[in-house]
Amino acid sequence: MRENDISAVLLAAGKGVRFKSEFPKVLHNLIDKPMIYYPVMALKKCGIKEIVVVLGFGADKVEAYLKSAFGDLNFTFVLQKEQLGTGDAVRIALPKVRSKRFILLYGDMPLIDESVICELIKSSKRADMVITSFVADNPSGYGRIIRDANDNLLKNVEEKDASETEKKIKEVNAGLYLCSTGLVKKYIRMLTNNNAQKEYYFPDIFRFALRENVEISIFESKQEFLLGANNRAELSLLVKMLQRRINRHLMLEGVTIIDPDSVFIGDSVEIGRDTVIFPNVFISGNSCIGKNVRIENGVIISDSDIKDFAVIKPYCHIDRAVVSGDAIVGPFARLRPDTFVDREAHIGNFVELKKTYMGKKSKANHLTYLGDAEIGSGVNIGAGTITCNYDGENKYKTILGDGVFVGSDTQFVAPVKVGRNAYIGAGSTITEDVPENALALSRTPQKNISGWVLRKKKKIKK
Repeated sequence: MRENDISAVLLAAGKGVRFKSEFPKVLHNLIDKPMIYYPVMALKKCGIKEIVVVLGFGADKVEAYLKSAFGDLNFTFVLQKEQLGTGDAVRIALPKVRSKRFILLYGDMPLIDESVICELIKSSKRADMVITSFVADNPSGYGRIIRDANDNLLKNVEEKDASETEKKIKEVNAGLYLCSTGLVKKYIRMLTNNNAQKEYYFPDIFRFALRENVEISIFESKQEFLLGANNRAELSLLVKMLQRRINRHLMLEGVTIIDPDSVFIGDSVEIGRDTVIFPNVFISGNSCIGKNVRIENGVIISDSDIKDFAVIKPYCHIDRAVVSGDAIVGPFARLRPDTFVDREAHIGNFVELKKTYMGKKSKANHLTYLGDAEIGSGVNIGAGTITCNYDGENKYKTILGDGVFVGSDTQFVAPVKVGRNAYIGAGSTITEDVPENALALSRTPQKNISGWVLRKKKKIKK
């Protein structure tokens, strides 16, 4: 790391007792990602790649998530075995900080984005220490920022140690700092736990810095970026705030969202202009939605690619699949992983595809399961068709050539291949390959027994 670079210390050791959960607080989701994702992504977007993470409760789970979600960042993990306060957490992290300055922030600060961190860095040009504040609608629970007559920092005080007059102040300590590593190493040794909580408060180092006339600035930000959650009810409020932020951004970029309060779209989702999204839609993961797409009521899309001019009708579930331009899916269709629906294909009511390629202009409009299948162009799949791809131990593939017509209630017992332009008679069970242009039938002969119903009725009367 270059000497002038900035690294980060991320505090993620808290259990979140009021969440009443077996999972670490920072792994609870906002829309589709854990809380800790958002501050790490903000750091990443500002070019900060060296992050020391202080872990505690559920350390192995938090570490595993960060490594899997951010493989391009350089994490160093340290363990705070006892929850002795933020000052103690920073003390544990400091030996791993290699930069001259570092940003200190919390892993449960999910509304933060890169604009806040980048502005914090800009504001620190002339100061050795920067403390972030915001004016809170309700300051309860926050440490207060106390200014002198010249509007400079006089002190900051935790709420439980504040006087009644100080508690009335609405400017609060946001818990986001930019600090000189050398100064923090000097002052961290001076911290005591002589306070109401019997903890080592990191903000107390500013008291020591003020005594030595260290240059300290206050970076004023906004509450909407710096809120945290101490329980699930508060978490739900943050979800709504993030939902509105994401949806507003998309609408300003040319996406129509008919009812923004009922639509949830993940932070990583990309959506093109003139796409229309109906109520009660959930789009998550690294999904990419093209231009002029129509996504109707109740659709769930995760980690999928929906191309320009596709139509997704109501109540479809699409997971790790691709839907090409001008294709129509649904209503009530399910596309499972590794499915590719090509251009102008139709996937209809109660049709399920898994690991299947559906060719151009092919149709499966009713009550069908296609798994481990390769379907050519212009194929018609009749209602009730099933690819029997699993024998209890292994999965096998079904291949239908271009122009194949499949009658209703057909079963393909894989592995099986049907040649181009072949016809499959309704009600057939196909266990062998079918040549091109052939008609394949597999039916027991129909037998009509004359007068059977009348004879049955006579027996009932007796």
